[in-house]
Amino acid sequence: MTTRPSPALLGVPIANLTLDEAVAHLTTWLDRPGFHRMAVVNAAIILIAERNAELRAALATADLVTADGMSVVWATRWLPCLGGKLVARVAAPDVMEGILTQCAQGGQRVYLLGATAEVVSQVRACLQRRFPNLVVAGAHDGYFTDEEAAAVAAAVRQARADVLFVAMGSPRQEVWLARHGPQTGTRLALGVGGYFDILAGRRRRAPRWMQACGLEWAFRLIQEPRRLWRRYLLGNIAFLLFLVREWRRVQGRITA
Repeated sequence: MTTRPSPALLGVPIANLTLDEAVAHLTTWLDRPGFHRMAVVNAAIILIAERNAELRAALATADLVTADGMSVVWATRWLPCLGGKLVARVAAPDVMEGILTQCAQGGQRVYLLGATAEVVSQVRACLQRRFPNLVVAGAHDGYFTDEEAAAVAAAVRQARADVLFVAMGSPRQEVWLARHGPQTGTRLALGVGGYFDILAGRRRRAPRWMQACGLEWAFRLIQEPRRLWRRYLLGNIAFLLFLVREWRRVQGRITA
């Protein structure tokens, strides 16, 4: 991997990679034995992790963590004390697209876990239209209990999947993968949040220019104002306050 310095938030190192570099690195995992887990962080996930020790631990123990949101990229550029300036945003949907392309070419089997039964079925049909050579080994909705979690992991193993995409939202998808990922028998697992809804045509993703400008949150807010106004408008303020606290924590460690 690159030798660029990797910054850290809440003690979680964030890989300082471009999208192409991240996908190339993940592709090497497909040829290695053992389970590997990737996670992403954005402002909302960081705020949850600050008060949720289990999510924080799941992020800290992931094999690779990248910045899903431009707010995290900008934070590393504003605060040099975090340990490095990220060169790019590496979002989960873009990583998933890159891995799907690799699997369609290389014959690796993918499993889809999350969302409702109807949505995950639509995602499966969408991917099989887009990638005729892709082997979708199985699919399961994300509405299962903690008692059923081990059985779901066993179903993924039985399907002989190489790659697992999980769309159950944070912190559930990260915590589930940390607990049960090794039991799935997959070589690569990634939580992709709400991307199944976009693939199923239930929602639209922001145009590329809005993603590059860090305005993807605004596009989502326009689509679902009643549900998301508090998360984004208040959440953006909360993330700025978090950065102040993080700066103080890091400065305290430096001067101690």
